[in-house]
Amino acid sequence: MPVSSIEFDKTYRVRQKRLAMGYTARELSFLLGYHPLYVRNLEDPTSTKKYNATETNYLRLIFDCPLSDLMPGKIEEPFYQIQVDHGLSPRLNNKSYTISILKEGGKGHFLTFEEEPANFEFPLKSVATQEQVQQFVNGLFANDYFDRPRTGLEVFKLCQEKLGVPLRPALVADAIGFYTSKRKAPKLVKGKNESSREVFVKE
Repeated sequence: MPVSSIEFDKTYRVRQKRLAMGYTARELSFLLGYHPLYVRNLEDPTSTKKYNATETNYLRLIFDCPLSDLMPGKIEEPFYQIQVDHGLSPRLNNKSYTISILKEGGKGHFLTFEEEPANFEFPLKSVATQEQVQQFVNGLFANDYFDRPRTGLEVFKLCQEKLGVPLRPALVADAIGFYTSKRKAPKLVKGKNESSREVFVKE
């Protein structure tokens, strides 16, 4: 099937970048402010979803990197013809994909990977524990920080600034989740900002 070479290349450069950072697909979805399955579905080579320009700029903030890390400077072919072979991994019973790029001389292997399970974690050596992150977020909640809507990325960046790096995004997501899952006030409620990203604000 034909795909835009620029968008295809960007998708898997972003994937490579998040893997290098030690972020799962769910963690990157949290930092983007989208549904937990957003990145997983976008990385599915049979999907038509792609990162738009606004999301690309947001990814630069997440990874703190230049645009050239996420997009090539020059693409010789406007479209790739790709072949996707998929099945189930016998180890985890989750989807697996093999992507090949078709050319006149045959096909070249591009990437083989398995879909990450919901509870998947990378062995990222976070400088802070879940308890330390929770205590920090507790302090933000007790003060006026959440009096206005905050994105997951804003909270994560502040945690990085105060607690250090590397820091697992899941720890921050869980610390916020402690307040969004409460049945009674005081709690955090979820909303959407003008960019349709998830935000958290004190009720």
